[in-house]
Amino acid sequence: MSEIRPVDSNSEETEPTIIHGTLNEWPLQANCIGQARFFFPKRAERPEARVRREGKAHVLCEVCAVQKDCRTFARNNHEYGYWGDENEESRHEAGYTLSSPIGLHIKPLNLVIEI
Repeated sequence: MSEIRPVDSNSEETEPTIIHGTLNEWPLQANCIGQARFFFPKRAERPEARVRREGKAHVLCEVCAVQKDCRTFARNNHEYGYWGDENEESRHEAGYTLSSPIGLHIKPLNLVIEI
């Protein structure tokens, strides 16, 4: 199976190609090559920073020729990060759950318990 992994977003080095032998090589046509910092959060990212980061990712995704392939890959492989113009919450709401749903903002159930 192919491997796509984020590059450390704190790194000052030029990002290496992060795609290795994927089906149809669609990632090599993606607008996001070299831009992993917009698609994967830093540790302890604040909500306001996430909105700004995902806004930058959205600009790249909305005009990307392989957006559908990217979204399908993320959904099928339970990926974290921003893929195919979707974040984890968007994929979760579409019915594609994460293997370990850490960090999802899932609405709590309002239960009424009568005693």
